Amino acid sequence: MNNLQYIRYSRKSSEAKEKQALSIRDQNKECDDYSNREQLKIKFRIEEEKSAFKPNKREQFNKMVELIKSGKANAILTWKPDRICRNPLEGGMILQLLQDGVLKEIRTPLGDIYTPEGDTLILQIHFGMANQYSRNLSQNVRRGLNRKVQDRKEYPRPAPLGYEGCGDRGQRNIRPLEPEATFIKEAFEMASTGLYSYSQIGSHLHNKGFRTKKGKKVSKSHLANILHTPTYYGYFLHNGELYDGNYLPIISKGLFDLVSEMLSDRSKSKKNIWDRDFAGLFRCADCGCAVTTSIKKKFVKSENKYAFYTYHHCTRRRGNCHQKPVGDIDFKQMLFKKIDQITIDQETWQLGLKLVHSKYSEELNKNKHHLQRINQQREDLRDQLNSLVDMRMKKELTPTEFVEQKNRISEKLASLGSLSQDNDDSFKSWLELSEEYFNTAFQAREVIENGTIEAKQIMLKRIGENFLVKDKQLDITFKKPYDVLLQTAYRTDVLGDRDSNPD
Repeated sequence: MNNLQYIRYSRKSSEAKEKQALSIRDQNKECDDYSNREQLKIKFRIEEEKSAFKPNKREQFNKMVELIKSGKANAILTWKPDRICRNPLEGGMILQLLQDGVLKEIRTPLGDIYTPEGDTLILQIHFGMANQYSRNLSQNVRRGLNRKVQDRKEYPRPAPLGYEGCGDRGQRNIRPLEPEATFIKEAFEMASTGLYSYSQIGSHLHNKGFRTKKGKKVSKSHLANILHTPTYYGYFLHNGELYDGNYLPIISKGLFDLVSEMLSDRSKSKKNIWDRDFAGLFRCADCGCAVTTSIKKKFVKSENKYAFYTYHHCTRRRGNCHQKPVGDIDFKQMLFKKIDQITIDQETWQLGLKLVHSKYSEELNKNKHHLQRINQQREDLRDQLNSLVDMRMKKELTPTEFVEQKNRISEKLASLGSLSQDNDDSFKSWLELSEEYFNTAFQAREVIENGTIEAKQIMLKRIGENFLVKDKQLDITFKKPYDVLLQTAYRTDVLGDRDSNPD
């Protein structure tokens, strides 16, 4: 009777690279049936779902080795030798234990028996073939991924938040998933304003139902990663190279670039205080610190009650500042006077909207010609990419040079692709933006005077920048195209000729 102390070792890789035909349960059954027939004593039963392609990755394998070294077991029963290892380091470890006599035997249900006295060459060949098989699988996977990425332009990883996997096996890709995709787009739109922090964006979308694929709240780091990922405008990185994806983007390249610009500007606060109308928006022209709002309480003896006074003043966080506070009434009067400079009356507003619609056909034709130029530039860039590939194949470029130049061209293609997409519906965008321009100019004073705190700040950010306070005076730089409304001639006559008929 066999008196060896066996470890029944079963393994099946959980990785797609290394697919075995027999499950752990089936391996166990085969080994148990064999051990019953041969009356083998199974002292330990070890299972794990890990790849054996790389060493030092399997806890249960290490446990088996320690049991053998400690003398608690001295034999292994496994379905096939390649279940034990698929890499030279761990294979050599098992062979050395066998050669030293610490490991007395390795058996398989197929009838293979390896002992210290026997010829271990066959076992070495088994281990070597298993390693080569894994290497071939790995190479095949890499080749398959390269074809997937380079030829078919399919997304090579699991679908990120906002997308879902689609397509047949072997040709899987991604597509937008609602409502996640809408939440992603809203996150970019909020970030593009520069008015919200990661926490504010995350909380706002969480309250609307935005969750990770596991149903959890999207963390700030996860949200930051989303806002920096080119995947959402239709491009993705693979091995350091940027590829044009064959899937529907959620946002435009222009919106992505705007968000990147906002997030990279560390001099701006990404978190606004919404309990004061203009807190955090204006800055002191002398020291550059934020202008904050304070409310002071003072007891008025003559009226026998407390009075409250609101002031706008420099925070003085960079030291002493000589700028004096501005009373709230004076502050708002100066602000309204500034806003009135770009506010249009109802007649001008209505006339402007008529002008917009009369220019519709003309603008659409311009956009069509512009689209033709963009498409020609894209063709030129694709030719450049093809030339790069030829140069790389001829070894006229190093791998690093090829990747750098390819990424630059891919970036340009992405930008042109975004422009092309914008021009496809430019007639609608042009109308919407033009109408928004006149509507904003018409509503600006009303919103800033009577709107919510958030609406006031959004409106001011939309029409102006460089909000400064100096010597109790306000200074605002109006953004284009609102700055044109500072011209008297334009404000009094949008068309340049009130008698013209745009209809």
